[in-house]
Amino acid sequence: MVGDAGNIRRLYWAVKTASEAQAEHLETLSELYLKKFGSATNQGKGKRGLKSTRSLEPHFSLARELDLLEQKEREKWRITFGPGRAFIALWEKWGKEPPTALLLGQLIRYDRSFLVPFILGLVESDYDFSRQKFVGLEEIARSVWKEIWSAGEAEIKRMEPPFPAPETVGKRTLGHHAHARVRLLNTNEGLGLNIDKLRRLAELFFEFQFAPLPSDYYFMIGEALTKTRPKEITGDELDLSVAKVYPVIQRAGYASGYGAFVIINELALPNRAIDWEAYSSHVRKRTWFSTTSSFRRDDFLFSLKKEATIPLKVE
Repeated sequence: MVGDAGNIRRLYWAVKTASEAQAEHLETLSELYLKKFGSATNQGKGKRGLKSTRSLEPHFSLARELDLLEQKEREKWRITFGPGRAFIALWEKWGKEPPTALLLGQLIRYDRSFLVPFILGLVESDYDFSRQKFVGLEEIARSVWKEIWSAGEAEIKRMEPPFPAPETVGKRTLGHHAHARVRLLNTNEGLGLNIDKLRRLAELFFEFQFAPLPSDYYFMIGEALTKTRPKEITGDELDLSVAKVYPVIQRAGYASGYGAFVIINELALPNRAIDWEAYSSHVRKRTWFSTTSSFRRDDFLFSLKKEATIPLKVE
């Protein structure tokens, strides 16, 4: 997450572009983005919008890091079947601009080893968000990188491309990583979360910085946003929620189980939520859903049986 990343509307346009026109090369995809959405990136007098394909790299990169887009070597950029399609559906079908819980969920899934200590560093430094300027963030980022490096140096050194050691990484690079996260989490261009909500988020996920996520992590996100743990959606009410989401995100008769999971949580929070293990077990057992394995190990596919009758009333 670097550079100008963190502007969520520009992130949405990146995902939208890839959903409508697949391209193998990022430059081609960026040209399509500028052609369709370039003028919309202008932010008023004195704030220049996006003009070059290179300026779009951080937004496509963030979309990929959040698993909204995917691109492998010699393959086309494309929207992911689960969170990517869910992101677009929430934005366009349900008017979630932005889908806050989904984005926080994806950040926690893929960035928590850096994100959690970085937020706590902001809290400990009494960072003043009101200044709307990225001042003094580089050393907080360096301290976090030292912590991550110390916890997993051997594994990090085997990664490709190689990562710089904490003592050699440049201040400019640290600034790019730190600024993008503050822009995404706190500013009006991003999620606009205040320091209290961010502190609760970091404290709740502190023990999972280097550990697998618990299956109730959306409950923890809800608690971070409101101080109160959400109540669980179960039984017939959960069936109705899944059935409502299915026609919006299905393709060729199947929908992503994970995609439905994040949509239901986004629409239900902050007062209600669902647990991944309980939800996936429930859907697999109910007679009106047909399930099959996905090409991804962290997901499953499901369809709604035509002959099934889901109860229309929730007790």
